[in-house]
Amino acid sequence: MINLISVINKIKYQNLTLSVAESCTGGKIASSIVSHEGVSEFFLGGVVSYSVDSKIRILNIGKEKIEKCGAVSSEIAKEMSIGVKNKFESDISVAVTGNVGSKSGDGKSAVGKVFIAINFNDKIDTWEFNFNSDRKTNIESAVSNVFSLLNNIL
Repeated sequence: MINLISVINKIKYQNLTLSVAESCTGGKIASSIVSHEGVSEFFLGGVVSYSVDSKIRILNIGKEKIEKCGAVSSEIAKEMSIGVKNKFESDISVAVTGNVGSKSGDGKSAVGKVFIAINFNDKIDTWEFNFNSDRKTNIESAVSNVFSLLNNIL
């Protein structure tokens, strides 16, 4: 992944730290990062908050907010990015929540709908994607987009 190598170099050059909160990607972002040497200099860690309960207990997202917005929403991606940034005290945090398929896990969100949030420089940007492939490809697309978005922001 060319974007990932670029992201790693930019984070190291700017002397920043990174944390991730993953739901639908199940740790694939963190795994992709740690497959490269030297990332312990900046990668503080990640949380796989796959269940609603883990979003509440680990990332301190209000149950009412999840009930109101749905676990697959830009609002919850934003809250996840805040929760993981606070937990690890990182400069940058990334959060991903979505429904990668093959059926709707929450009964509300469309299959392929994914939200990515990046929290950096006191600003949180969120993006919505609608992937139209199988589960594995949708996860890969989400991960690839995280690194592209990070690369563009940095």
